[in-house]
Amino acid sequence: MLIAGLGALPVSAQLLTLDSCKVYAIENNKRLKEARMKINESEEIEKNAFTNFFPKVNAQAIAFQANDYLIDIKTPEMNLPVYDGNLENLSSATQYAYVPGLELKALDYMNVGMLTATQPVYAGGRIRSGYKLATLGKEVSEETLNLSTRDVVVKTEEFYWSLVSLQAKRSTLESYKALLNSLLKDVQVSFDAGLTQKSDLLKIQLKINETKADELKLENGISLVKMALCQHIGLDYSENICLQDTAFSTVVPEMLYLPPATALTNRSEYQLLNKAVDAGILQKRLARGEFLPQLAVGVQGQYMDFADEQNTYGIAFATLSIPISDWWGGSHKLKEHEIKIDVARNNLDEKSELMKLQMERAYKELTESYQQISVAESLAEQAREHLQVITDNYEAGILSTSDLLEAQAIFQEAQDGLVDAKSTYQIRQGYYKQAIAQQVY
Repeated sequence: MLIAGLGALPVSAQLLTLDSCKVYAIENNKRLKEARMKINESEEIEKNAFTNFFPKVNAQAIAFQANDYLIDIKTPEMNLPVYDGNLENLSSATQYAYVPGLELKALDYMNVGMLTATQPVYAGGRIRSGYKLATLGKEVSEETLNLSTRDVVVKTEEFYWSLVSLQAKRSTLESYKALLNSLLKDVQVSFDAGLTQKSDLLKIQLKINETKADELKLENGISLVKMALCQHIGLDYSENICLQDTAFSTVVPEMLYLPPATALTNRSEYQLLNKAVDAGILQKRLARGEFLPQLAVGVQGQYMDFADEQNTYGIAFATLSIPISDWWGGSHKLKEHEIKIDVARNNLDEKSELMKLQMERAYKELTESYQQISVAESLAEQAREHLQVITDNYEAGILSTSDLLEAQAIFQEAQDGLVDAKSTYQIRQGYYKQAIAQQVY
């Protein structure tokens, strides 16, 4: 089913298809740009968490210069008795050893350099859990991008088909104006010949003026939807935008149906809710790791320069930390995390039920809009037949101009209703595909 032709394209027309609009939206939409930035951010967080598996290397340097010696020792010269092994002779020794005076000054500067490498052997599982949590964060960012992409693409379809609908109504209005202008000429001739009343002429002129007001509203609506579409897909606004895909889909709803229980696991929202449960479990493991022993080994190299001596040393060490006093409070913290996990699981169950209901509602709205097309087609056909009968009777002089104008208005309204029904069904398809997580781009 095709909409009436859009006429000759302007030389500078910017031709857009539905697929090209989707591509522009995915590339340029600011919401999706932000989501991709979030993925890059989460990737850096994951890479940072991965570095915790490797040794931590630290370098330190200490240097100082004092204004005086920190070690300043002076001893006078003296004679020390010589001990011959007999304690009785010690107090009355006759032999002495001369000890000259001594002056010792040292340590007016020091230069120390240290290089330490520490490898965690066991950290209560916190390193591994932290890395898994960072990886989970990246997966959440990716699912969020998928969810946002579906939203953006479906909104693109809504803008696109709304614009198609308005442009189709423009064609209908142009045809209606042509009918009125043709009728105006005929009635004018009849009036000039004295075959009709002036009131008939005025009624047609009134209708023509009404169409001008309708045309103004319609053109404003088209411009606003074009602006919204351009902003959404990241293009500069242009009045010369022309749409190529103007054929409405005729696929029946039954061909699109997917059982909610089957479609549920494909929903990004469902995946995000499951990852919230996984995140709660990992956070509990991180909390438990704070109350488990921590074991690490390491090596240290030292260089020391002081008192005019330079020396190097190598040290190997191991550290073991057991947080005994934290066990009491830690048990309550672990229970707190367990409750948070239960809340996340309960939220998963509740939201899963709501998503199934959403799918069923979206399908019912889809089938309803499909049935509305049949109703609108019947009304349009009846309005066309009614207009033909009224036109024939008008030309035969049986009916008045008012009857013909009314029939033409009914026909135009029916045509617009048919376009609205087809456009709504096209938009509802996008919403249903989104609800069942079917690929929409």
